Amino acid sequence: MKIYRSLSLIFLSLIILTCSKESDVASNAYASSASQNTYTPPTTTPTTTTTTTVTQFTLAVTAAEGGSVSSTGGTYDDGTSVSITATPNEGYEFIGWNGTDMSSSTITIMLTANTTIEALFSQVSTITVGENIEFIYNLHESLPSEYITEFNTIMDNLIATFPATQQTWLLNPNLNIYAWNNSTSSPYTDPNGNSMQGASISGNGESFWMILEIPNAEFTNNSMHRYSVIAHEYFHVYQLSLSENFAAPSNDPNGFDILWLAEGTAVNFESLYIQQYYDYNYYNDFTSGADFTQVTTNPASYESYDVGDMNYSGSGFMILALVSELQKIGFSEEKAFQSVFKTFWESNPNSTNWKTKFEEVFTISVDNFYLMLESYSTDVSLLFPSSSITIQNIINDNSSISTSTTDTTTSTDTSTSTDTSTSTDTSTSTDTSTSTAASTYSISVSAQGSANYILTGDDANGSVTGNDPSVSLKVGDTLNFNVNASGHPFYLIKTSNGGVGSSNLIEGVSNNGAESATVSWTPTEAGTYYYICEYHSSMLGTITVTE
Repeated sequence: MKIYRSLSLIFLSLIILTCSKESDVASNAYASSASQNTYTPPTTTPTTTTTTTVTQFTLAVTAAEGGSVSSTGGTYDDGTSVSITATPNEGYEFIGWNGTDMSSSTITIMLTANTTIEALFSQVSTITVGENIEFIYNLHESLPSEYITEFNTIMDNLIATFPATQQTWLLNPNLNIYAWNNSTSSPYTDPNGNSMQGASISGNGESFWMILEIPNAEFTNNSMHRYSVIAHEYFHVYQLSLSENFAAPSNDPNGFDILWLAEGTAVNFESLYIQQYYDYNYYNDFTSGADFTQVTTNPASYESYDVGDMNYSGSGFMILALVSELQKIGFSEEKAFQSVFKTFWESNPNSTNWKTKFEEVFTISVDNFYLMLESYSTDVSLLFPSSSITIQNIINDNSSISTSTTDTTTSTDTSTSTDTSTSTDTSTSTDTSTSTAASTYSISVSAQGSANYILTGDDANGSVTGNDPSVSLKVGDTLNFNVNASGHPFYLIKTSNGGVGSSNLIEGVSNNGAESATVSWTPTEAGTYYYICEYHSSMLGTITVTE
């Protein structure tokens, strides 16, 4: 039993030892495996939150006087589109934006930068066609007080006599006048942003304005131009009020820019104004030193402003010649000036049709008028108008235009009638009658010295021209002598008295003895009569009147 127990212990020990070794091997095996395949838990990265920054811009919207806007703006994200509408108040109209080139009253702005815009409005012109234009005077302190007084007087006279009235094409109901002494730098800037200078009527498609820069030397020397220029530029406003085409921009195909008609009328108007109100012959001033050769040799050159027309003297000469020609064909002196100052412009000529309009108004073609100028003396004083003529009489003249015509009508009336009752009566009558209508003849009368009168015009025999020529007409005809002969009173007398004196006058002659007026006569008896100078015996001519 004891031996068994020992064996049993030994065996049990072996079992225990064996289990222990296997356990160590297993333990070592795991350890080896763990060493070669180490597990590293994943590292947890901290979460980062990214904030996206959005760029924003400011939009500022304002409205100028006369309207409102649908939005005043605000702060918006980059690329945001904002719609804005500009609405004008009553009496105003939307005209555009400051800050953008867009022109519609409703626009959409895409913001990519800070933006400021302003809606612009303009007061709607309340033009009443036919009402006088209202002039706004901007008279600078550099002007002498006496000039300002004269300025106001001249404008009052012009507006009362030749009113310039509102028209739809004049754009602005009021017209600003800017005047200053050029001894100071130009104090005014025109609506286009340019410094004003010179003397003109200017415009920019939205309004017109008058510029009167008066040279200081004209105040120092008492030059009459400082006053005449007011009348000159005012006359251009008058032309604008009569002719839409004259008011058109220079590059407009319907515009009118024929120099001698546009400026020649203005320089004559200012000269007549000064002559009437200041008893001063301004014609001598604007023609002084001028060479009129080109007027008689190439008058068409004065259609262009490139001709270099000093003081518009050549253009003024041509208008005086036109007035002279009109008087030859039956226009009174007042009617002739009225036609060039008013009627022609009312026909609204343009640079294409002006020759047609010219002939319609004056009954003379432009080409024929240019030919007539070839025979004119370059002594412009021969064409000076009557000293008694007034701008009031010119604008108010209602006389008809007489034309020199001879109308002979011959009619033959032959009738045969047979009436049978108890008897037969046959009668044949032939009535042949010839009647000649009375004619009107116009002759211009001037004098270069005390030797002769110079006559140019027409009579019953045709053309009358030269020194003291004879004149012929018939009983009932009217003879108009348009006299412009200062110092030589022109008389019509019954019988020759040696060529001088103012007795033995023909009855029924209007303005007999005038030096500057129309001497008119309609003879009632045939005979031989005379025209004479009161003072110079050699200035004498014969008038023959037949039945």
